Amino acid sequence: MKIAIIDDERPARSELRYLLSQVLPEAKIFEADGVKTADALMKEHIFQAIFLDINLGEVSGTVLASAIKEHQKKAAIVFVTAYQEYAVKAFELGAVDYILKPYDLDRIKKTLKRLEDQGFFAEEKETEKYEELDKLAVNAGDKIRLIDYRDIIYIEYNQRNSLIHTADNVYTENYTMTALTEKLEKKNFFRIHKSYLVNLQYMEELVPNLSNGYEVCLKHCPGELLPVSRSQIRHLKQLFEI
Repeated sequence: MKIAIIDDERPARSELRYLLSQVLPEAKIFEADGVKTADALMKEHIFQAIFLDINLGEVSGTVLASAIKEHQKKAAIVFVTAYQEYAVKAFELGAVDYILKPYDLDRIKKTLKRLEDQGFFAEEKETEKYEELDKLAVNAGDKIRLIDYRDIIYIEYNQRNSLIHTADNVYTENYTMTALTEKLEKKNFFRIHKSYLVNLQYMEELVPNLSNGYEVCLKHCPGELLPVSRSQIRHLKQLFEI
């Protein structure tokens, strides 16, 4: 079961996360602090429930809710806010529930019971029989291409997008580096630097540089040397028993 919390206030996210985990300790809970991080989450995961703050600062949660529905058609949207006057608008947008801040554990329990009774948490049981595919979806013009993890040489993050490098192409996506690391770290990928995630199967050389550090040389990437952060070099050497 996956639940998303979208709120631009960290204390509010932390409090709601804690209360949700008290009721549903088995749930995987993800957080987003605004439109960009929320969009990345919605493309990366399928959620059963989304707790959405109405006042996000940069954009109204009621506006974001419509966009979320494009990716999460079966998810229950629960609006959270300190202002009661938005209740009517929330239900007009198809919200399953509406919770006022500050949060109360009994109120959270009531909301989760409502979602369960309406079958939103049952979707997880249907998907458990499918194993996670070793593929990553990327945009390729007017098509969506599914790339095998083993074909990805490395991923570069440029502060706005992730550049996914294969032997034949480079794909630009708005996946966050954190999300990609969580997805790929069990698939022989290693984050050598805050901006680089590499497929260890393509590593050919670990090269010293003039700064007393190291850089990585990868197969199919002639002339390219990717920096290894000082905090990661020891872990990287341990992987290869150097």
